[in-house]
Amino acid sequence: MKKIFLIGVLLIGLGIYVFKQEIQECFFESDLPDPTYIAFEKQLPLYSYNWSLIGTKGSSNPFVKYKRRNVIVNFWSSKSKSSVEEMKVWAKLYEDYKNDIAFVFVTKDSQTDVNRFLKETGYVFPVFYSGSTPLKTIVLDKAPKTYLITKSGRVVVAYSGAANWNSKKFRNLLDEIINQNK
Repeated sequence: MKKIFLIGVLLIGLGIYVFKQEIQECFFESDLPDPTYIAFEKQLPLYSYNWSLIGTKGSSNPFVKYKRRNVIVNFWSSKSKSSVEEMKVWAKLYEDYKNDIAFVFVTKDSQTDVNRFLKETGYVFPVFYSGSTPLKTIVLDKAPKTYLITKSGRVVVAYSGAANWNSKKFRNLLDEIINQNK
């Protein structure tokens, strides 16, 4: 009886080790809704990239450098509960896609608040402040707000509110966009 119990425990342990990622996704999947996308025929092009961004260390980062790149713009605030909640989701997505997609996390929070938030959470996102009025297509009125812009300049996602950006559906969209542009 002890041998059967021991073998059972070993098999369960081995199963947990082998399927660790799937188990974590099952139990720790975000409760946030999946983001919605803009139908192709309704996608607006981004006519201008004339937007000044300022890095957390004061460096200038003109948005035009993201022209002809796939880019995600996320407007967030450490004071917004839903922004903070979705940042957990962004962390995993950013790590997996940072080499294929440009991420621009924009905030109006103070430098002190941003530094404290990033230090407490350990997130390593590229954070910027808006140095000029954003483009007409990109409206940063209330955090969180997210835009996905393709290399061709089409706005595929314009989503207000928190969402599960790490969902399989959104990852599939990103993979499709990345593969279209290779």
